[in-house]
Amino acid sequence: QYTAMTVTLAHVHQRYPLLAICDECAHPAELDVDDLIDTLGPDHPVPAIKKRLRCTRCGSNSCAVQLALPE
Repeated sequence: QYTAMTVTLAHVHQRYPLLAICDECAHPAELDVDDLIDTLGPDHPVPAIKKRLRCTRCGSNSCAVQLALPE
């Protein structure tokens, strides 16, 4: 069983898109999981990505990371 902190980039790779959503201006952006794996490694926890994000619209470094699950 997975907890929020144990879900890694390898778990979501080619299964679900990852979205970054700015907490300040609500700007959404799809993250490139392949690039994240190349940079951070496949075992990097998905929730820890948010510490590395900055909004491309307003510059805020307060962003949430969400899986884009199918309806």
